[in-house]
Amino acid sequence: MSARPRVTPDSVVGVIAVTGTSFEQQVMLRADDRWVRLRVGSADSAALTRLGGVEAVVRGVADATGFGVRSFTVLRVDGAHVFDGVLRRDAGRLVLETTTGARLELGNPPPAFPALVGARLWIGGALATGPNVYGVIVPPP
Repeated sequence: MSARPRVTPDSVVGVIAVTGTSFEQQVMLRADDRWVRLRVGSADSAALTRLGGVEAVVRGVADATGFGVRSFTVLRVDGAHVFDGVLRRDAGRLVLETTTGARLELGNPPPAFPALVGARLWIGGALATGPNVYGVIVPPP
């Protein structure tokens, strides 16, 4: 993937920004030199508002009122590649199940991870050895 955000008919890559007040927020994406308004359902809206400043690929459909979001994947945080997925327990080990279905074993997870099983996270750093940085996209059920 190129370093510059790109726009295709069914996806947009860019940096997420949240504007407005707590009563009326808008989720935007800075793609290349323009802003794209993201139209999202309530679950995705809550998740995307936690991701201000994060680079993501957003999939959906563009129209005259913005970009209707069907799904998204976090790509980079502070310029560094990260993995996006759901934290699972597998045979006593913690793994990240990515949006593509890959299961990535975490060799030295942060101490908070056992309490986050079931949460959707982005994780950076060496997964096999740590240390890892992370952020919660969707809290555990």
